[in-house]
Order: sequence, then C-alpha cells, then structure tokens
Amino acid sequence: MSESGPTTIAFLPPRLMAGGTQRHLLEVLKFIDRDHWRPLVVVAKEGGELVRVVKERDVEVVELGIGDSLVSRDFARAVRKTADIFRKRAVGVVQCFQWRPALVGMGAARLAGRGGIVAGRRSEPVERGLRALADDLVVRLADRVVVNAESLRPSGRAGCRTEVIPSGVDTEHFRAAEGERERAKVALGIPVEIPLIGTVGRLEIRKGTDTLVEAVGRLAKCGVDQWRLLIVGDGPMRAELETQIATLGIADRVIMTGARTEVREALAAMDVFVLPSRTEGMSNALLEAMAMERAVVATAVGGTPEVVTDGVSGLLVPPEDPDALAAGMARLVSEPGQAEALSRGARERAASHFGSRAMVRRLESVYASVLPNGNGTGSTHS
Repeated sequence: MSESGPTTIAFLPPRLMAGGTQRHLLEVLKFIDRDHWRPLVVVAKEGGELVRVVKERDVEVVELGIGDSLVSRDFARAVRKTADIFRKRAVGVVQCFQWRPALVGMGAARLAGRGGIVAGRRSEPVERGLRALADDLVVRLADRVVVNAESLRPSGRAGCRTEVIPSGVDTEHFRAAEGERERAKVALGIPVEIPLIGTVGRLEIRKGTDTLVEAVGRLAKCGVDQWRLLIVGDGPMRAELETQIATLGIADRVIMTGARTEVREALAAMDVFVLPSRTEGMSNALLEAMAMERAVVATAVGGTPEVVTDGVSGLLVPPEDPDALAAGMARLVSEPGQAEALSRGARERAASHFGSRAMVRRLESVYASVLPNGNGTGSTHS
C-alpha cells in the first residue's frame, strides 16, 4: 500500500453476465486485500445480471456501452472515456479479460500514461481473422500475462512474461451440507431416488452441451432408464438445444434454468456433474462441482486434465464423443460406491489445490510486479 492509500486496480471484463470469467472476477473481488488494492470495474457492455452483485461488494462499476465493431466511434470514445477515468482514479494496474475490453484498457492506459497492464487468458482462443490478431496483440503488448492452465501458456516472448495461476473456488461456500442434495432435488421437483445429471456453463458451441444432450439420449443403451438432466446457463445455442431435446423426445426429463448468478443450489441437487467442453481453460463450474463433492465426468481438453485425475477425482472422456460420455455417466449412476469415492477425491483435490484465497494472493503478486516500483515492467507514469 502506498502512503496515500490503496492502489486503484481497474478490472476490464466483458459484459457482467453469468459466465466463467465473471465468476472468476467475483472471487477476486471477494478476497482481494482492500488495505492494498481499491478495485474498479470498467465494463464494455451495459447491463448484465452481475452488475448488482459487483456493486454490493462496494465496488464502483463504469459501463462504457461500446458497440460490436473493432473500429468505430463508440470504441474510440470508450478509450478516451476510460483514459479519463484512469487519470481521475489514479489507476495503478489494469487487469484485462478478453480481447475487446483489453484493447480498450490498453489503449486507455497508454493514452492516460497510467496503469501497468495484466492480460488474462482463461480459455482457448476461438476467434478468427482480425479478432484473432487482436487477441494476439493483447497478449504481446501486455506487461504480464496470466493464464489459468499450463495448456494456455502463449509461445515466444509472451510465454516468458506469463504466470500460470489456476482458477480458484471458495471451498467453504461450496461445501455440501448433510441432506442438502435431497432438499435441493425436492426444490426442483425431482424425486430423490432419480439420478440427476447436470452441467453449468454458457450455451455456446465450445461448451459442448449438445454432446451432453445427445449422450443422455443414449443412456438407455447403457442400462440407465431413470434419469433427469439439469442445464444451468444461457447463450446463443439455447434454441438449438431446445430443438435437439424435443427431437430426441426427452423434453419431460430436462430442466433448463437459464443463467443464474448463484449456482450452488443447482450443484447441490446433482448426483453427477458433467463438463462436456470441446475446448476449455480451467472451468470455474468444474471446480465448484468438485468442491461440492460431486462425481464428475469431463472431457479431456485444455486445462481439465490438470484438475481431474482420471479414476481418482473424476472420469475423463474424449471430446465430442457422446457414447463415451454416456458410458461415463452410466458408470457413476450404476456404481454408487465408485461415484462416492470419486466425489471424495474431487473435494480433496479442489480444497487442497484450488482455493480462491491462494489464487488471489498470487494474482496480487503479479499486480504488484507491474507497478512502477515493482519487480516487473509496469508502464504507469505520474
């Protein structure tokens, strides 16, 4: 902490809607040391169900309302407005997430002469063309890069400026209480004896929810006739998934809740948690399910094998393979002894390696390193 008080750190996430990056930010805001850091959230898009949640944590939120075009008057105006905010708030560190808010934050920091820049990468890049170049530019120009899985470490010079800091979960908040599964099932209108399979995530192609829907449609071939599926999340694939569910004739067995700011109750109801991603960084939902001591089936992509040890803390299957996914789910539903052992292993793994407090302390070290008098190459100018 400086003599004048805590250092202001500006976080630039995408829109404050339910998602992995946003839940990560909430964990950082919950545990960041307010004696040393004063958080400020500058968000590119207006609205989102998490705006209220962030403000309730005594954090100022500035909504820029920029358009979708990379080069536009809105974008240029957002950079100028953000630079003015950085000057007035005496911002010392700028933490950027995703390429569009990152370009705003980096441009504003350079224009204002304030803010060492930390770029975060939390999933495999899926952009193409100009957007892919923009994402690469962000990584190359940042003072430091933080990724949440070793598989996401960039190559070249950027790799040398990269810190791998796994995602974190509040393992006390996500701790199942005795009888909570039964109570949560009843609240959802699901008979306690019916196995509940569930997933949490944005409904987009990379998350593979369509593969999960296809897989549950094949459970009968694996000897599992009784089941329910809980899908928590929203996104561009929702209508497509609803059509797929109707076509398979399983609409009466599937509950789609839409986006939720709090997923603990949904996780509590599940007997098996599934992460069917095609690409992944390190999933917050996966860590939360493991902390809740839920049996896990996940695809072996991205950073997931860095979290789940197959046969010890969950089951790993290939991506885009509904038969393998169905077999994994059927195994856990049909063999409760193994499911219980894996769920205990999941909880132990999450609690011992992926606590939020430890994650935030490591992030704070990175933030300190980009300050003018830190150990890094911070670009703040008084």
